Amino acid sequence: MYEILLDVNGWQGLFDFQTGEALPFENKPYLELAKEVSKRHPYPGDLNPDVFKWTTDFALDVAREYDPQLMLISYANGMITRVNSKIGAEETRDLAAKILSEAFRFADETDYEPIIVSTGNMEKIDKVFNADDLEGYFNVSADSHIGGVFGATEKDYETVQNMVGIKSVMTRNEFVKKFGLFDDYALERTPDIVLFADDDYALTNTGNRGTTLEEICEKKKTLKAYSKLLGLPNDIFEFRAFIDSQLKNGKKIAVIVVEGIDDDCMPAGSIDVNREEDGIYYSEGVLFYYALLNAKRFNSVGMPYIFHNPFIKKKPGARYSYSYIKTDEFQNPIGFNRDFKTASVGTRSGIFHSACMCDYSFECHCRGLAESGVLTFVNSEKLRSTL
Repeated sequence: MYEILLDVNGWQGLFDFQTGEALPFENKPYLELAKEVSKRHPYPGDLNPDVFKWTTDFALDVAREYDPQLMLISYANGMITRVNSKIGAEETRDLAAKILSEAFRFADETDYEPIIVSTGNMEKIDKVFNADDLEGYFNVSADSHIGGVFGATEKDYETVQNMVGIKSVMTRNEFVKKFGLFDDYALERTPDIVLFADDDYALTNTGNRGTTLEEICEKKKTLKAYSKLLGLPNDIFEFRAFIDSQLKNGKKIAVIVVEGIDDDCMPAGSIDVNREEDGIYYSEGVLFYYALLNAKRFNSVGMPYIFHNPFIKKKPGARYSYSYIKTDEFQNPIGFNRDFKTASVGTRSGIFHSACMCDYSFECHCRGLAESGVLTFVNSEKLRSTL
């Protein structure tokens, strides 16, 4: 069982992970660490430049207080800043330097072996695909270069064949067959038509967010990773096995994700890591984190998945109301019920904890730049038996 501690400017509430219902605090000593650390580190906000220092300070506090063998850290605000702000080349380099400085500060002040992984280059949005001629509902997937048409009409099937900015088109049946999407969860989320963008076009949901996107992840097959550990893999789906092997050998490992840092700003000695498979770029968000930490493709059962179907209504009694998790299939997350201590600290709200599922998973509680404190996901079943 997991419990959720929410801290909003010092006010704290406890909730059930599955149902979202409020729980009492009494007789739960394993919550004390989460309560104290969260109170000491109120979240400064997504676009606040202090957020990078906040991430490091929070992670250092957790490392000192809990001393996990596996530490997972996400500096997601570099990408968040570049997506939502107009910044130039010099500011982009300064941003990268600040993030990497914080990542190395954590490594320098602890005895962890760092594995630093970027999410790859970002690029200014040049040409935006115009979906106005479609009669169905156009929705962008977790990969910013793929979109789908839900509720497509007969006319839409003709229209998409000659639309500007679209490289290729697949029907629902073609997409399902190619990627083996036969479980109910995936089938109900697969659009009638799947659209793959041209290289210089962006697919965006700007109207839904209320803000204009400035940059997106570049459609590039590789990202960069850095570590002094030997044998660092050159494929994103091989990192989970590599991390597990290092942990098995007794090493203390810190996997540090740095978002929004271009390849030429990564540390010297960084290697290229493939992150593309069958035309899917595991470049950001849920696709990236599940691939990196859990070796999961988007078409694995339950989570992760690539599309959000806007026509699916939340069902009464739906589970995991505070979480990105959509099914009871936890996908063997990297920090879940290990025989050693695990913890994560990150600013990729929702996605990061669901990919980690550590003993303690700390993250900002934020949706679309609306901040409401710090969420901690606590593996109460494990901690109750060990503390």
